[in-house]
Amino acid sequence: MSVGFRFFSVGLLASLMGCDSAQKTAQLQASLNVTPTRPLAAMTPIPRVEPPRTVTYGAAALRSPFQALLEDGAGSWQVSLLEADELDNDRPRQYLEELELEQFEMVGTFSNELGTSALLRANAKVYRLNVGDYLGRQNGQIVSINTAHVEVFEVISDGQGGWLERSLSLSLKQQS
Repeated sequence: MSVGFRFFSVGLLASLMGCDSAQKTAQLQASLNVTPTRPLAAMTPIPRVEPPRTVTYGAAALRSPFQALLEDGAGSWQVSLLEADELDNDRPRQYLEELELEQFEMVGTFSNELGTSALLRANAKVYRLNVGDYLGRQNGQIVSINTAHVEVFEVISDGQGGWLERSLSLSLKQQS
């Protein structure tokens, strides 16, 4: 058998199979020409959406739920009498101000003729800090150091133009 004959026979079979489709096409056309006997249902209007109610955030003075509680001397927030210009926002930030205050633990003190320094651990490193040094993200500043604990004073914006402050204590971690 030649290649031409094969193509001819395949084409003939394909044309014979297509004869049945004319009848189906006529049936489809007849069903499409039938008009609906019932009227279309009326469209319901889109419901009106009320704008969301505006709520003022009133928990600015509370501890963030994502920060751990300090066990000893956690302090409490109170309204500050500081003015915005009393904070030194133009000073260069120190590295320890990038860490949360809850990450620090007191591991000891160091004393010499210049005074007493606190040894605080954060992120597996021990830092030597003095009175006046800043730490924590909320403008925390060391106000006093003794052998048992370090007092830190924090000031944070309340988001409404005022300030909140707290004084808290980092106690010496007892070795276990």
